[in-house]
Amino acid sequence: MTTFLGIDVGTTRTKAVLLEPDGGTVLAAATAPTPQGEDGGTAVHSPTAIREVAVGVARRALADAGPGPRAGVGGIAVTSVGEEAVMLDAAGRPVGDVPTWFSGVGHAPAREHASELDRRAPVTGLRHPEYTVHVLAWWARSRPVAARAAATLTDLGSWLLSSLGPGDLVMDHSHASRTGLFDAPTRSWRPEALDVVGMGHLALPRLVPSGTVVGELGNAPAAALGVAPGIPLVTGGHDHFCGALAAGARSPGDLFVSAGTSEAHLLVTDSLDPAATAGSEVGCFVTDGLYYLHAALPSGSLYLTWTGLLGLDPSAALDDLIGGEPVGSRGVRGRISPDRRLTLDGVPLDVTPATLLRALMETTAVASREVTRDLSRAAGRAVAQRLLAGRPAESATWREIRAAIGEGAAAFVDAQESTALGAAHLAVRAVTGRLPPPALRRPGPELSPERRQEYVRALG
Repeated sequence: MTTFLGIDVGTTRTKAVLLEPDGGTVLAAATAPTPQGEDGGTAVHSPTAIREVAVGVARRALADAGPGPRAGVGGIAVTSVGEEAVMLDAAGRPVGDVPTWFSGVGHAPAREHASELDRRAPVTGLRHPEYTVHVLAWWARSRPVAARAAATLTDLGSWLLSSLGPGDLVMDHSHASRTGLFDAPTRSWRPEALDVVGMGHLALPRLVPSGTVVGELGNAPAAALGVAPGIPLVTGGHDHFCGALAAGARSPGDLFVSAGTSEAHLLVTDSLDPAATAGSEVGCFVTDGLYYLHAALPSGSLYLTWTGLLGLDPSAALDDLIGGEPVGSRGVRGRISPDRRLTLDGVPLDVTPATLLRALMETTAVASREVTRDLSRAAGRAVAQRLLAGRPAESATWREIRAAIGEGAAAFVDAQESTALGAAHLAVRAVTGRLPPPALRRPGPELSPERRQEYVRALG
């Protein structure tokens, strides 16, 4: 039996899945919290601590699968959060911990350097404040000793992959698309941007497509995992994009919505018009020859914040927390501003937590619909199918709201750890030359015409 291992370093959890090459059979999975620390008030990830956890969850998944599947591993791929670059010295060692993508350290430099970056190193699409190039400016100013010691950088997943055995230090195109140093249509670096942010001494890594064999598992990591050395090491990609691949977003017009801490919206397209996409986050998808337009909503963050404010258990079943609240949330309406602030209107003095949570679910659904419309206009392409994944999809109420509010027919992805599964799919393709079929999905709930009209009257 040949099997394939996918590892995902996510914002809150690190996951591993072991997959049969048919793509539909997950033999084992394991998860653990992604370790997070703080450095001078900045939320950070420690590369070495994350490596320890990632190896641990992979070892558990392999052990749970049993000796046969463990002995048959034919490829390992790693995916990770997108904008967190590991700074490395000339010997390939991290020079410090990595500010998390949500730390906000790049927002001020983004405002300061925007015009100069566009003048000296223009790229197609928008440079988001969380992109790596802006975080590099923070390194240069706030951590100058470490910044001077750095010789190169790569994304967290690619660094982890390189630590598992002999091979090249690379960055895949989808992660490079989140740096602000990369032009997607030409698939090339714009290194001039490094001079703008005070890091002109850095060398940028070799660029490769997602799903490229770049090395083989070394002896010590193999012993730690309980497998044989020499297994091909395969580049993954940005975690949301790997999740989209596993879900079946593989053709132009496919929209993937990943509901997690950040609710990613990803529209797949086969071309990028620089004029039409100037205000959009764009880049290379994890399938060769395709691109994406991306936007995100702070849906999961808002949910965690508001359950905390209301004294509720965020891990409780959403349907139990919302109860029988009606469509329209008793007149409570919300909106999410571009700077990620939630405003609620029409809140009565006797409002209940259930009403507020229902209003939050409806608000994020309406915001998702508007984000989708913006992406569709920028891409010049209608949504062919809308695929939704994530823990909220376990809720019947959430599924109904999203089925009723959104562009195109909704389908909900039943995938165990879809981001790690997408990495495993890339490993399969790299070794066998074919991409496994997507994960199983189910259609949205059947809504009567009367029920749909309730949503239209309340929420447009």
